[in-house]
Amino acid sequence: MARRHSQGFTLTEIAIAFLIVSLLLAGMMYTLQAQIEQRNRADTQRRLEEAKELLLTFAIVNGRLPCPARCSNFPTCNDGGDEFFVGAPQSACTDGYAGYLPGRAIGFLPTDANGYALDAWGNRIRYSVAQTISAGAAPHFTNAANLKANGIATTPADLLVCASAADPGIDFALPGVSCGAASNAVTNQNLIAAVVWSHGKNYRSLAAMSADESMNNKHRLPGALNNHPVFIWHEVRGVEAGAGELDDQLVWIPVGQLYGRMVAAGVLP
Repeated sequence: MARRHSQGFTLTEIAIAFLIVSLLLAGMMYTLQAQIEQRNRADTQRRLEEAKELLLTFAIVNGRLPCPARCSNFPTCNDGGDEFFVGAPQSACTDGYAGYLPGRAIGFLPTDANGYALDAWGNRIRYSVAQTISAGAAPHFTNAANLKANGIATTPADLLVCASAADPGIDFALPGVSCGAASNAVTNQNLIAAVVWSHGKNYRSLAAMSADESMNNKHRLPGALNNHPVFIWHEVRGVEAGAGELDDQLVWIPVGQLYGRMVAAGVLP
């Protein structure tokens, strides 16, 4: 009578099985990671929109926008999530263009231990407010008395959103700041009262950033590094875009929306 032999898997079959399982797990991990990133971007966008609403509410209650929080010892930034002025309250902002969202001052959550507002990746949310105006006494948007005296015909004359940093015609000089080519302009400098933005997941040191990202990574100290009113905004692009890589997210407060809310609330004119 013939003996029956049990037949097991060969090393080749085991290797193929491991390869298939590895590919399946890699696919699942990639899908999960993509879902996490999509959720973080959506959460960050929601936080930026909430920050915008809180800034508008602050303006209605106080008759002005808050000054940005400052960072006097970048990158540590432990000054705190309160607004900072050059001198007395409602004087010029210490970090008008290169500031941070004053989370503690406007009641934003979540914040870090120092009161700075945070995006979904735990990075500090940034905030700039217009410093230059078309006419009247400055500061305008961060000074309740000046804002009321100057009136709603007063427009900002500095903050500007461009589609790319590659245009060699971008002009940072005030007055007359521009995106260079007209096709590169997302907004004009008479539109924006304030900008709120996140540096996204890939927030890195300035030296490692793309040209588009470095335009948004503004710092006043220890020197006047990228402290200008020009921002870059376009669809998300990865490292394959080179100098055009960008995962920053921006929202801005149009001056008409700010005035409209304040007029409707009886704060202006």
